[in-house]
Amino acid sequence: MLIDSSNCSLLLIDVQTKLFPKILHAQQLENSILDCLEVFYTLNVPIFFSEQYPKGLGFTIDKVLKRLLSYKASKFEKTSFSCFPNTSEPCNAIKVLKTKQIILIGIETHICVLQTAMDLKEKGYEVFIVSEAVGSRKKNEKEFAINRMIQNGIEVITFEMMLFELLRDSKNNHFKTLSSLIR
Repeated sequence: MLIDSSNCSLLLIDVQTKLFPKILHAQQLENSILDCLEVFYTLNVPIFFSEQYPKGLGFTIDKVLKRLLSYKASKFEKTSFSCFPNTSEPCNAIKVLKTKQIILIGIETHICVLQTAMDLKEKGYEVFIVSEAVGSRKKNEKEFAINRMIQNGIEVITFEMMLFELLRDSKNNHFKTLSSLIR
């Protein structure tokens, strides 16, 4: 299945000040996240972001938060590792998702990203993970999480795959601008 720009949303998970500096290749990850945000904003696709217990883990890192606020992204706070846990209590975050496809980016791949992806898949969403835009503190944790998600029917894609599936045609008005993000 391909990503459909008219029926997808981007969810950035828990890129917060106290944990992010400990993530492997944090600067590269930050750049990938900013590129993803630029693509979704330019194409006018909904952007959401979560913060895991901000009192303890801090708020979203500055550069990313400034971009999210300028893009008027929707924020929600959580204490569960999954953004959409399977609990008896209604989940406020699930009410904002109005698209069938959800693209996930953020940290940590093996905890919050994985649990969110699995819960969304169970709820019937088509879930995509942008490999360059997720991270963990340890390389093997990310690798195991990616493999587990693939085994469970979650699509793991690259930034370029995502970009060109969203654009679909070189005649797209945003092709020239957004294709410049490929390095």
